[in-house]
Amino acid sequence: MIDDELRTFGQAEADRSLDGLESDVWRKLAERGQIREAARRRASLQGIVMIVAFVGSVAIGINSAQSPVPAKGRSSLTLGLELTPSSLLLGEAR
Repeated sequence: MIDDELRTFGQAEADRSLDGLESDVWRKLAERGQIREAARRRASLQGIVMIVAFVGSVAIGINSAQSPVPAKGRSSLTLGLELTPSSLLLGEAR
């Protein structure tokens, strides 16, 4: 049964010409190479952007940590006292 199918398959004619097969294969390989190269460049650029963003955020964080903001008021309980509704309504904001 399998031998008959193989014999039939071997006697059948090709449904298309294979003359341009090799050039098609090389063309598609070249296209894939270009796509891979573009993806490699894009990934490199994304890595550089991430490194710059990381270094920038670290620098801003260090700068913010080194310049403390002086506290307003006499104690920690009076922080934001100027923003309380009673102070804003009565115009007693300092």
